[in-house]
Amino acid sequence: MQKADIKNALQESQWIVKYGKYSEYDIGEIIRRRINGEPLQYLLGEWEFYGYPFKVGKGVLIPRPETELLVDLVKENVLKNERENSQKLVLDLCAGSGCVGIALAREIGCKVIAIEKSQQAFTYLKQNIALNKVAHLIKPIKADILNPAVIHQLSIDINCQLSIAINPPYLSKGEMLTLQKEVTYEPEIALYGGEDGLEFYRAFFSVWKDVLKRSAFFACEVGDGQAEIVGGFMEVIGLSPQVKYDFNGLARIVYNVGSRQRKE
Repeated sequence: MQKADIKNALQESQWIVKYGKYSEYDIGEIIRRRINGEPLQYLLGEWEFYGYPFKVGKGVLIPRPETELLVDLVKENVLKNERENSQKLVLDLCAGSGCVGIALAREIGCKVIAIEKSQQAFTYLKQNIALNKVAHLIKPIKADILNPAVIHQLSIDINCQLSIAINPPYLSKGEMLTLQKEVTYEPEIALYGGEDGLEFYRAFFSVWKDVLKRSAFFACEVGDGQAEIVGGFMEVIGLSPQVKYDFNGLARIVYNVGSRQRKE
């Protein structure tokens, strides 16, 4: 694979040995297809996120290390502001493989509602709930979160400690045209955020503003250079955005601590 100019070829070889047993392909086929540009994670069929295993393949976004920051923030806030006799509920929106919601369920034992629009991704979501043995904690829902009717169907207890996490599509048209070959195999629906990469955010904050304002905590992942703009969308609906930087020093998560928690 080094001759094929694959970065981290040695590391990838170690991953093939570690995860290859979960793949439908033999090692030779994995290497051949990897050299042709297919994502290693798809070829292996399983990938680790936050220390937990996740089934992945065509039609679902591959969990990324920077998204672990989303889990860190929600987990930290829930544990720090846990209220006596208050049910902890997390909404994992644009759930994809379920990596965020499942990791939180495993880490803090909270109830999770995971909502995903894509049928292919939803299939992986259900598989990963079973794989990680959290069916008693997570309710998967196949729905478009930009449909206002979805909110009414949730019937969220106003007294629960509600946290919301979302990793939406946020790549612009220009970024979609310059993707690495491996990323072009991933679903466009999970990547493309419209002409400027911000179309999903605009629609989301319009539909979910009332829920966000009464949530105990809200955090969303953003693309490079988007934090200030997304923070502005949040301010318009009455939130007070803060920013978390990733391992490369990029503003990666924009979040809000609910007013009730700030007072307490």
